Amino acid sequence: MKVLDLFCGMGGFSYGLSKAGYEITGVDINKWVEKIFEKNCIGKAIIKDLKNDFIFDENPDIIVGGSPCKPWSTLNLKKRGSSHEDFVLMEKYFLHVLEIKPAVFVFENVVPVGKDKTLRKFIRKLRAHGYSIYETKIKYSDFGAAIARERYFAFGFYKDKSARKQFEKLLIGSKNSPKTVKHVIEKYRNKEEKEVPDHEWPNLKTIDKYLDKYETGKFGWYILDWNKPSPSFGNIMKTYILHPGFNNGGPKRTISIREAEAIFGFKDDFAFPEGMGKGMRYQMIADAVSPDFSYLIGGLLKTILLR
Repeated sequence: MKVLDLFCGMGGFSYGLSKAGYEITGVDINKWVEKIFEKNCIGKAIIKDLKNDFIFDENPDIIVGGSPCKPWSTLNLKKRGSSHEDFVLMEKYFLHVLEIKPAVFVFENVVPVGKDKTLRKFIRKLRAHGYSIYETKIKYSDFGAAIARERYFAFGFYKDKSARKQFEKLLIGSKNSPKTVKHVIEKYRNKEEKEVPDHEWPNLKTIDKYLDKYETGKFGWYILDWNKPSPSFGNIMKTYILHPGFNNGGPKRTISIREAEAIFGFKDDFAFPEGMGKGMRYQMIADAVSPDFSYLIGGLLKTILLR
């Protein structure tokens, strides 16, 4: 089955779905995406600015995607909602669904988007056009991932209410214990920098000046706990998420790019292409859907669509 992944980024949706056996076409404005998809054998990548272009000729069975979240992010204290230049990209996602009418669509974004008036308008319009839609809040760690990130998801099934009901039942029944940080990154504890792909980190000399902030519990100021899933985090070049061994005789540093990938659910066979800066790699991870979750929903959708 064919999947069109809009705003695919590094491929959090695409990587998990490709592992589940789907044929992937990813679309993104970032020119590195083509090399990321090629290097990791994810599928085809199309470099397009979806503000100005549509992708109507791929004939997918499933459309997935999460438009940029800045218009609704609680961390964005400047332009919010419709005043943000990225707001229109959510509309472009749903216009693709309305034009192509895939058997299934999956939309992901930050939790506050669920109350957005424009989103509600498109949900009503999609229902009027025959989609049975299941909206829910997902915490990835509830489904076996090592990151406790929460996201809004909408799953739409074209002219098939029974498929929506079956999917909802299967998804709820798929909840599982989370992986811990230790489970996914302990293997890198004694690795030298760059000993494995992406195992590198910023050489920060000012961490000790901010140690009091790690006692506040505010977003981004975390020393990870070996025995728990990681809290959600952003770009580690901006929010210094510290290695769980920081206060216990371990590495006095942030988690590496490789460790961040592992926490999100990207397996050992995933690596960024040579030449990408640390900041961009960390940012792409922070923006990604957990492949642990996309792999799971890929399996559930096959159960339903191939029944």
